[in-house]
Amino acid sequence: MPTDLRLFGIRHHGPGSAASLRQALDAYQPDMVLLECPADAEAALAAATHAEMVPPVALLIYNPKQHQQASFLPFAEFSPEWQAIHWCHRHGAHLRCFDLPASLRFAQEQAAQTSEAELDIEPTAAAEPVDEPTPEPDNEVAAEPATPDDFLPSPKTDPISYLAELDGYSDGERWWELRLEHAPGHADTFAVVLDMMTALREELAQPETEETLLREAFMRETLRATLQQGYQRVAVVCGAWHAPVLRPELLKKEDKARLKGLKKVPTAATWIPWTFERLSYASGYGAGILSPAWYELLFTVPRAEVVTHWMVGAARLLRTRDLDASAAHAIEGVRLAETLAVVRGRELPGIEELQEAAVAILGGGNAEALDLVQRELVIGERLGAVPPEQPATPLQQDLQLQQKVTRLKPEATAKTLDLDLRKELDLSRSHLLHRLRLLGIRWGEPRRAQGKAGTFHELWELQWQPEYALNVLDAGRLGNTVLAAAAAKAAARAAEAPDLEAVSKLLEEALQADLGPAIGTLVARLETLSAGTRDVTHLLAALPPLVNVLRYGNVRRTETAQVATVVHHLVPRLCIGLPQACTGLDYDAARQLLPRIEGTHQAIRLLQDEAQENDWYDALAVVLRNPASSGLLAGAAGRLLFDAHQLAPEAAATALGLALAPAQPTDYATAWIEGFLSGSGLLLLHHRPLFDLLNDWLGELPEDTFREIVPLLRRAFTDFSLPERRQLLDLSRQGHQPVAVAGEEDFDLERGLRVLPGLRELLGF
Repeated sequence: MPTDLRLFGIRHHGPGSAASLRQALDAYQPDMVLLECPADAEAALAAATHAEMVPPVALLIYNPKQHQQASFLPFAEFSPEWQAIHWCHRHGAHLRCFDLPASLRFAQEQAAQTSEAELDIEPTAAAEPVDEPTPEPDNEVAAEPATPDDFLPSPKTDPISYLAELDGYSDGERWWELRLEHAPGHADTFAVVLDMMTALREELAQPETEETLLREAFMRETLRATLQQGYQRVAVVCGAWHAPVLRPELLKKEDKARLKGLKKVPTAATWIPWTFERLSYASGYGAGILSPAWYELLFTVPRAEVVTHWMVGAARLLRTRDLDASAAHAIEGVRLAETLAVVRGRELPGIEELQEAAVAILGGGNAEALDLVQRELVIGERLGAVPPEQPATPLQQDLQLQQKVTRLKPEATAKTLDLDLRKELDLSRSHLLHRLRLLGIRWGEPRRAQGKAGTFHELWELQWQPEYALNVLDAGRLGNTVLAAAAAKAAARAAEAPDLEAVSKLLEEALQADLGPAIGTLVARLETLSAGTRDVTHLLAALPPLVNVLRYGNVRRTETAQVATVVHHLVPRLCIGLPQACTGLDYDAARQLLPRIEGTHQAIRLLQDEAQENDWYDALAVVLRNPASSGLLAGAAGRLLFDAHQLAPEAAATALGLALAPAQPTDYATAWIEGFLSGSGLLLLHHRPLFDLLNDWLGELPEDTFREIVPLLRRAFTDFSLPERRQLLDLSRQGHQPVAVAGEEDFDLERGLRVLPGLRELLGF
């Protein structure tokens, strides 16, 4: 008995294709279904029918020896491939994956990269197979046909858009969606699709890519082998573009020659949760869709109810945000969407009509108010689920265990997590999130906590992305647990760190993550670099993070004795090298160094070590007194000493007077003032002698010089608050205040009379 072969050309992730395929399989009852899916993923497809497998999910195929080589093949409930898998499971039919194995494709990519490297060509990213055009991000669908042939796109460049133009549409993707995916499921659809694609491929003279030719050759070879095994009814489920050439009699010799001698690499496959947001990207099958949540509704809800169901859901969603959306609004929205569909010649309102009606009726013409509806009812925020017994590396298993212990469930929806590090559970959550960040798995992004109790609080923004599964696989080579892998990663980064600053920041991250096994390695690397570092700039940058490490150690209950030893060795070297580092600098270089000096000053004060503080103050005093010091840094040193009560007001006034002396260059004086004021006018407001010195200096400048330095002076005053500026203006209007004179009871007349002869001599009386 001859074999009956049927070709079902589908659109990946198409609800209409899925419904039609289900009906076609029910009517045909095949013994064998050949599915367009990499052949080496066939064993993993058995898990798709597990009760705990909830789409959207993705089949991850990767090279276990080189995790960068990986492919995600996403599935939704409305994917025709997903329906084919479940149909075979329910009816006991055989299922075979017959697309080019990933093991061959990965080997081809490696060979191509090797050839490009030998030719000194920049390697290009391997493109995923594309079976139909990727949708463009616009919602306009033209109803006016472009009748002149000159305006028709060439079938060589965009076959689907060519057909769409013939039917009066300018967007091929929208045309396919409205004509085929919105239509109710019908088994005869595939005969029409096959005829269209056959005509297009006959007219299209442009050759296919080498990858497409290789894939189609492998599919034909697998088809021939299947037919030889004697199956009576064979169904082929593939992308519509491939269907016309998947006939066993085509290109037998060419296919064998093309597939002969191809190299392979090892592959492994597993299932991972996917999201509707990621399903909208053109990955895996190359079939990104703009509205996954809408497609799911089209597939699961009866066609007569889908418009009402969507509009009621939109109204209910807006009411949860306390927005005005009643049942009457929903009814009017349905009527408007249906009217728009009739005007545009469509049997069923599409997502464009629904969105336009929702904006007009529910949003009052304001599209921004409907962002929530777009996010949840058009794209969707669903995260799928896979059975826990899916093949996983030890690191994946440990991560799943840590997520359960810390009660952190991976979710596609972004949420804020407020942690109090004094609580055991929150502290363990912080450790886990910091460890994952070290591994490049940015599940959590730290945010600045406002109004919280200092370092005891951490604020995180959590959102799980499906591609993190590949990051976890890649990190598995570093260790079998999250702790071991993060420690190994930190040690590897430290070995490659170019300077002291990078290692100190890495050490801070390691202690935040509680990486006990890595601390010794990082400290040893830090000591090695500090011993050979003469650049004070690096030392200034390294100290504040280390001091923060000591502070975090108190909060996180982390042992930091080794870090304290390094800190106490760095401070003396800083104090010795600082004065020299502040000399010979222009304004721009000094401006870059100033924040580091200020940060180091605050860090040393946090150490609460009197001997080291005194050494630092002595170094700042040298910078202040040294004539060769940068004016900006000398002024800043005076301010820091004054704030730390190491410089008396009289001494500060003297230093300011020397900086403003006529012998000093004007640019030096203005830079000194900028550094001394450091963005705050309180110093001048509370110390009138300093204000008078500055006021007199400005008043005595020639007009030309004054106009020249005004832009420079504005840098010093630009960060003052508005109240501070007003008070300074009031002081300048008041003029000099009389200096307080000691009381008469303190005046010694006899001693005063003794200086009169000398004064007469000096004055020439």
